[in-house]
Amino acid sequence: MKYLNNLFVISLVLFISSYFLSLIWQMPLFVELLSGAGLVMLVSTLFVLPKKDLLLPILLLAVSMSIILITSSSPLVLWIGLREMSAIVPLIILISLVGWIIGHRPYVKALILLGEKRITTTFRFYFLVSAMTHFIASFMTVGGIPFVYQIFKDSKKPTISEDAWEFALSTAIMRGFTLTVLWTAVHPAFAYVIVGTNAPLLPTAIKGIGLAFIGFFISFFVFRLQAKRLQMPSDITPDLPMNDNQRLNGLISQFVLWVLLIMGGILLTNLWFSIDILLAVPIVIVAVTTLYFLCNHSMTQYKTLLIGLVKHDLGKKKKEIMLILAAGILVGTLKETGYGQVLFSYFLLVIDFMNINILIGLTLIVVLLGFCGFPPIPAMVLLSGILVDIPGSYSLDLIALSLLLGVSVTLIIAPVTVPLLLLSGQNGRSLAENGFHSNLLFGLALLVIGTLYIQLLTLF
Repeated sequence: MKYLNNLFVISLVLFISSYFLSLIWQMPLFVELLSGAGLVMLVSTLFVLPKKDLLLPILLLAVSMSIILITSSSPLVLWIGLREMSAIVPLIILISLVGWIIGHRPYVKALILLGEKRITTTFRFYFLVSAMTHFIASFMTVGGIPFVYQIFKDSKKPTISEDAWEFALSTAIMRGFTLTVLWTAVHPAFAYVIVGTNAPLLPTAIKGIGLAFIGFFISFFVFRLQAKRLQMPSDITPDLPMNDNQRLNGLISQFVLWVLLIMGGILLTNLWFSIDILLAVPIVIVAVTTLYFLCNHSMTQYKTLLIGLVKHDLGKKKKEIMLILAAGILVGTLKETGYGQVLFSYFLLVIDFMNINILIGLTLIVVLLGFCGFPPIPAMVLLSGILVDIPGSYSLDLIALSLLLGVSVTLIIAPVTVPLLLLSGQNGRSLAENGFHSNLLFGLALLVIGTLYIQLLTLF
């Protein structure tokens, strides 16, 4: 088992290295190494992952092979498909480096200390947690969920019931997180949608921020309704042990500076140098993280973290990598065989039969895929291989936003998603409690109002 784990890690490092080398030197060797490393990762995970984690990847692989048999295509299509996700894998791995910045100094503690005296009611606590999660997850992605939960985990007052506390904390975290998908460039789903639809980054992000802002109002309104229905007390606030003599020492301004460097760096790299966002994000993250530890004279700690990433953290990515590779093979198969256009024509027929706007159809199909077990990134990859020449002369940013709205809704109400798994691992509640049962009303409201928002934008 340890041998297979080491084999997976070595192959993953080789895969990422080959990807970047293939961009610098366009040699067939590096391209073939991508497929070879992908195959080794795929095979090694088959012997390690539990059966329940293999169901969806095996289904995707079976569909790919069926398409090849139906179309009488060459099996080499599968080999090509192994490198279809070559840009996504480095993005998912290297995003975790941002968490090293936020964990290096007590930045979050400084933020809490700033607003501690203002947390006097249940609704203010909900707003604080939701806003903090949104802010932190905007550059830590799903890593922001356990991070924020751990901050407040042991701060429940004895007078507050466990159910009321967990409901307020968990719903705030999930809703704050899911709205980041609408505009955050570092989120893999957002990045892939931008690339898959060729949508402009800045207009899409701006319109996504507008929808996220509306989403916060929906979130707060829905929480008030739920709090009233559940008869939650009005004094659900954390008991945070803070030292009155503590000083912020400019931590907040420093933190904001580094966040702006990451966000601004991604935007400028994409706009000024016309670098693909899937490439811009990992490059900027690595550059800013390295610069951060260099400026703070902590390169020894940085080296320790990098060693820990390779020795311990990469081996924990088997499930995600397996699913992404399987989805990539299916997308590659759809592209190489031309079967994607056939599926797209069926999609248009269904949309026409139901007589609904195609932008609404795009949102609904993402939600449907989510309920079928497809996580957002594989869903985006699948759709990017199918959705071509969308009729209606809609702007690309609205097409992208329609897909992202579907992702945002899916993350909190689908049966199984990575954010829900992370939160359930923290609070011990079931996936249904953290997701569907607690957030169905919010998800439906966001879906309806978000759809109206996008339709309104089509008028301009």
